[in-house]
Amino acid sequence: MLTVIHTPLNCALSDTHRDHVAVMGNMDGVHKGHQVLIGEAAALAREMGKPLGAIIFDPHPRQVFDPSGDPFLLTSREQKIALLGEQGIETVFVVPFNRQLSMLTPEEFVHDILGNVLGLAGVVVGEGFRFGQKRAGTTQMLESLGSAAGMNVRIVTPAAMSGASEKYSSSQARAALRDGDPQLAALIMGRPFTVEGLVQKGQQLGRTLNFPTANISMENYLHPAKGVYAVTVQLGEKFAKGVANFGNRPTVDGTGVLLEVFLFDFAQDIYGETIAVAFHHFIRPEQKFDGLDALKEQIAADCEQAIALLA
Repeated sequence: MLTVIHTPLNCALSDTHRDHVAVMGNMDGVHKGHQVLIGEAAALAREMGKPLGAIIFDPHPRQVFDPSGDPFLLTSREQKIALLGEQGIETVFVVPFNRQLSMLTPEEFVHDILGNVLGLAGVVVGEGFRFGQKRAGTTQMLESLGSAAGMNVRIVTPAAMSGASEKYSSSQARAALRDGDPQLAALIMGRPFTVEGLVQKGQQLGRTLNFPTANISMENYLHPAKGVYAVTVQLGEKFAKGVANFGNRPTVDGTGVLLEVFLFDFAQDIYGETIAVAFHHFIRPEQKFDGLDALKEQIAADCEQAIALLA
């Protein structure tokens, strides 16, 4: 059973939650590169006879240092924790990323957080991992400082994508989505980019077009290329296929960006429910049509294409 510990910065965890081997990083997307790290941590945990953990930072440091920047997250905190659990992680340590943590020197971070607070038996990171004030801490420093504190430290070379020299990375997945290539993003992450959110009431214009939509705000999720996608949707234990538009809705003078999802063969009232929308295929860019009749005709064509792509 997965345990989630919201880690304090100033006091040690109880003995019950100490002595883990933990993989450490932002883990946005829990992509295939992260999965290799987790596999190495699992192997070390087995060797040492210790429980397997993951250390994540919340909020993402980029949100702290650039709060007005564009949304960029591939996964929400809740999704990330669930995905780590699916990878065999037993305990997720959620470390608050704030000014106090960002000001710690590399020595203080290893001694105070990894040692005194978490009491780690081992830690596993990728070779590009940086930590401490102004990212001054290197993996070589982590090896030295961790070993001195009694931790078994392993540095892992990032995994390369099949048939390419590039390494699996969150930044690559983000670039693929911004370029309108959800299939490449899915290859990097090992699953489709999926947005979870509450279904909101909108203008209900879709009903007048016979294409009622479930509207979702993207919140802190990365904004993929604006346009129409073939998607699948999960609501509790139910699954449905559909077509989604992400963008500004220029034909109806929409304001702000919105994700609108039309579900095939689905008539349930889901306002206020949380759904998960998985992006599978990019169909076309967003465009402005000459009136609602032209928009309705295009939506019908988009649906046919989505049905074929998802068959």
